[in-house]
Amino acid sequence: MTRSARLLPGAGFLLALVGLVLLVLAVVRTLQGDALGTIGGVLLWVGVGLIAVAIVLLTMASLLAADEPAADQPASAGGGQPADG
Repeated sequence: MTRSARLLPGAGFLLALVGLVLLVLAVVRTLQGDALGTIGGVLLWVGVGLIAVAIVLLTMASLLAADEPAADQPASAGGGQPADG
């Protein structure tokens, strides 16, 4: 697995976490009586955007991981069956 493919899950998780925190801040501000003004709107849309980017990164990481053969399973031409000798 390449270095960038190894970084995708961590970056996706971090972006999802930051996006979730921003969404929670926007919701808490709204529930406390603040109108969803400029700051609330920015928090809301940045949070949604970060979560969307995180979903894309995590999807790419899972697709790249599916393309790579497992390290503990060596590739064999015989279909994985032992030869009767």
